[in-house]
Amino acid sequence: MFSISSKVRPPIAISYRPKDQDYLPVVVAAIRHHLGDWPIALLTEEQHLPPASWLDRMEIQALTHWCHSPRANKVLRMWEHQQVFAEQFESWIWWHDDMLLLKDLPDPAQVFSAPLIAHKQRKRPNEQLNNWQNWLWETLGFFRCQGIYAPNPVLHVPRLVRRDLMDTIPENWNRKRLLFEPTYLLWTWHQTAQQPELAKGYRKSVFTGTIPSIDSVQSDGFTILNWGRNIDHDATRVEFSKHYPVTFD
Repeated sequence: MFSISSKVRPPIAISYRPKDQDYLPVVVAAIRHHLGDWPIALLTEEQHLPPASWLDRMEIQALTHWCHSPRANKVLRMWEHQQVFAEQFESWIWWHDDMLLLKDLPDPAQVFSAPLIAHKQRKRPNEQLNNWQNWLWETLGFFRCQGIYAPNPVLHVPRLVRRDLMDTIPENWNRKRLLFEPTYLLWTWHQTAQQPELAKGYRKSVFTGTIPSIDSVQSDGFTILNWGRNIDHDATRVEFSKHYPVTFD
C-alpha cells in the first residue's frame, strides 16, 4: 500500500465514506491533473476502501486503523478525523470529495491557508434552522461571546490545518457542539492576528440544478467548484466525464 513520506508538503487529507453519487474519482483525478504527485491521504473504514489498484495508481495513502469514540455524534466525528490526521502529519490540507480543483497552484499550502470567509460577522438569523446551521451559528456565537470576531468562515473549500495550532484549542471546549472548521479557523486567525477577507471569485458553489461547464468556471478564474446533494447528477457526471474518469476503473 502506498504511504506518504514527504515532510515538506502537507498532504491533501480526505475523509471518505461512499455515497450513492460518488465523485471521489473525479476529485482525485483533478488534483493529480493540476498538482501532479502532491501527497494524498484517504481516511476511511476498511470496508469502504476504493479498489487497491486505483489507490496505487493515484498514489494514495489509506488510513483505516482508527475508530470513532462510542456514541460520537456528527460534530465530534469531524474532530476525531482531524485527530487521526494529526497523529500522522504535522500539517495537512483538509479536502472533501465534493470539491473540484480547477487550476494549477504553485503552492497549495499557501493558497488554502488564506483567511477567506463567506460573510462578515452577523446576528443569528431569526428563522428555523436545520441541525448543521444550528451548530454553525452556535459556534459563531460562542466566539462572539468571548469577544472574538466571528465571521462565517465556512466556504466548503480545502483548508490547511496545522497540528501545533489545533493543539492550542482549549481542551474544555465542547467538541460535540462546536463545528471543527469554524472553530479551528476563527481560533487560529485570532491567535495569529490574521485579518479575514471576503472570498471573491474564489469558489463556485452549486447546490441545485445543473452545474456549469468546467471550461466556463475555469475561464472565469475560480479555484474550486463545489456542489450539493440536490444537483442534477446525471448531467454532472456527463460534464465531469469530459475531463476526468468518473469511476475507479
